[in-house]
Amino acid sequence: MKKIYILLFFTVVSNLFSQNGKIYLKNAKFKIGAENTYVYEPSKELTVPKGAVATILDSFSDEIQYKNLVQKGKKYEFTTKVADSARTIFVIITEAQKIVDSNEKKGYIVYLRTQNETELSKSLLGGIIAQNYANYRFQLNKNQKPESKIATYDSLYAKYPDLKKDKTYMSYLYLKNMATPGQNKDIGVAFANVCLQKNTESDLVLATQVYELNNMSDEKEKLEKEILAKYPSGSLAKTKFIGRFYNHKDKTEEYVLKSIDTCKTKYKDSSKETLSSFYSSLLYTYLEEKNMEKIKSIEPYVYNADYSYNNFAWGLSGGDLTMPVQQIDFATNLSKRSLDLLEEKKNKGFYPDYQGLYNMYADTYALLLYKQGKFNEAFEYQNNVKNAGGLDTGGKERYLAMMQKVKSKEEVRNYIENEINSNKSCPPVFISTLKQIYIVQNLPLDQFEKLKDKFDKLAQEEKAKKIIDQFGSKTPTDFVLKNMDGKEVKLSDYKGKVVVLDFWATWCGPCKASFPKMQELVTKYKEKEVTFLFINTFENKKEDEVFKNVTNYITEKKYTFNVVFDSKNEVATTYKVEGIPTRVLIGKNGDILFSDHSNTSLAELIDEQLK
Repeated sequence: MKKIYILLFFTVVSNLFSQNGKIYLKNAKFKIGAENTYVYEPSKELTVPKGAVATILDSFSDEIQYKNLVQKGKKYEFTTKVADSARTIFVIITEAQKIVDSNEKKGYIVYLRTQNETELSKSLLGGIIAQNYANYRFQLNKNQKPESKIATYDSLYAKYPDLKKDKTYMSYLYLKNMATPGQNKDIGVAFANVCLQKNTESDLVLATQVYELNNMSDEKEKLEKEILAKYPSGSLAKTKFIGRFYNHKDKTEEYVLKSIDTCKTKYKDSSKETLSSFYSSLLYTYLEEKNMEKIKSIEPYVYNADYSYNNFAWGLSGGDLTMPVQQIDFATNLSKRSLDLLEEKKNKGFYPDYQGLYNMYADTYALLLYKQGKFNEAFEYQNNVKNAGGLDTGGKERYLAMMQKVKSKEEVRNYIENEINSNKSCPPVFISTLKQIYIVQNLPLDQFEKLKDKFDKLAQEEKAKKIIDQFGSKTPTDFVLKNMDGKEVKLSDYKGKVVVLDFWATWCGPCKASFPKMQELVTKYKEKEVTFLFINTFENKKEDEVFKNVTNYITEKKYTFNVVFDSKNEVATTYKVEGIPTRVLIGKNGDILFSDHSNTSLAELIDEQLK
């Protein structure tokens, strides 16, 4: 019988997850709660560098492990201990911040428990879930569509129909709803009934999630009341408690610390995963107080403190070269701390987000150093970002300003000309700076005009391509949203005018940091054929609460913005907004001309339309 299970195991594995090289247990039987040795056989074409390590995720833990490879002839071995509940491990081979072997962006899956058909089926299911999670953590298979993932689940459920009763079936239902929304109620309700029969709190909570997924609000509300009555300190009660915490208006230090104590004592949860949400609120309070001692004291309890530091520092920086900076010494120290924490993550092993985050953090730090007058150091960091290909339009403008402080006019001219001749997109300030250098150095202006013609042509082509790639068409989609006065605002009513859409949220530091500059633009074009619509989106709170928060904020800051509310995020979704702030410029002819996170070139683009 065991041979049949093993044969079946390899049949399913070969169908679900093909591999070029191999990674497998050295011993046939997996030892639970102990270290196990694994064998890695790279493909014949691959040369494995000496410093390479096995980078490991198991199907239970969030933590990545890094284990040295020990060469044994043409094979390699590594030893690790994983969580007792783990059924699979997911492995890629890395060296520093480079992927050596990702099995063609699928990774290597090792199934740990295969001793009988029940264990095997659960391990195979764990492999699918581990694959999905590892795709996110290791940035692999990014373009895998829900339909493809569903097909993988379906092939496994066809072999093992009892897996449809497993708690992980909820993941499958979410995928089905993404692919075919509103068409999966029958299978959802069937799973909810299975959960009701099991009658544990975790299963009952799953049933409420099914009801929510299928818009069965009455059933969800009734069952939640029953769960809360039966488990007053259970997981659902804790979730409700956390929800009330998020919606609390005044999260003082005392309130947050009391909430943390309640979570630990009443709900018996001291995990970092849960408490990090509370500590993140506390971190923001300490950031507002500019209290570095308290800030550092809670760093170990917060996920991705580096990201929070950078966002806050960027907000203080003013967001561009001209806006005034607030608390410059504090902002600069905080920005440097974000880079230090990121470096610590990098030093632990392969960190796929490293380069993108470094580019973001170093850009912030360079801007703050520049505003401190430390031009050489600022240029060094911004040059690192440039060399990594991480400069967006605003970043290039800042790079040029820093370069002009530390390099000769000849070097600046060569840089601008090389960018244009390399067919790279450049901000408008590049061409105006180049003209000044040509005049000062008494260079032939006909040569400058040729470069300007190329610059203009590249700029137009780049804009057109970006718009088509992002929106599929130059024609903006019409929408109707209500503003702070309760009046309906319709985009098409502004036909023939220049329209600027600014997507933002009250929680977005960079959005708010950009508003003084946006107010300057609103004031500048107040009497001209230009309309600004500030689209509040991605708030994830009740509409009345969002309306109150937005109104209070805009009134307090004395901004003269026409704010409209995208409460269901529909307009942001239609306009393919993936991050905020995002500005979309619509020309007088009704075409989309520009979409970017930066506002540095908005005035020049608007002026072009008003000529």
